[in-house]
Amino acid sequence: MNTVTHKDNERTLINIARFLPSNRVKQLVDFARFLEAQILSENLVKEEAVLEIEADNERWDALMATDKAQALLEKMAGEALVEHRTGKTKPMAFSLVFTSNQFFLSA
Repeated sequence: MNTVTHKDNERTLINIARFLPSNRVKQLVDFARFLEAQILSENLVKEEAVLEIEADNERWDALMATDKAQALLEKMAGEALVEHRTGKTKPMAFSLVFTSNQFFLSA
């Protein structure tokens, strides 16, 4: 059985970085920081109290259940349908954009 350890991956990453041009090493470091930030973010979310999340959901549900909110949503949906039917819309194309410290989807 071939088991790759954390140390093996660390050595592999260092060996790869040794042969990359400096601008690519910077991108590699930026990506590693992005992954590190994801872990920190995930840990923060896990720490948030489940009751707080449920309370937020209940407030959102109550807000969206009002007659005023429903009327506004229906109006917006109707406007969107009219724009689509009259050819005023276009398909959305998304691409993955990488900045110095994060990834995001761009329309």
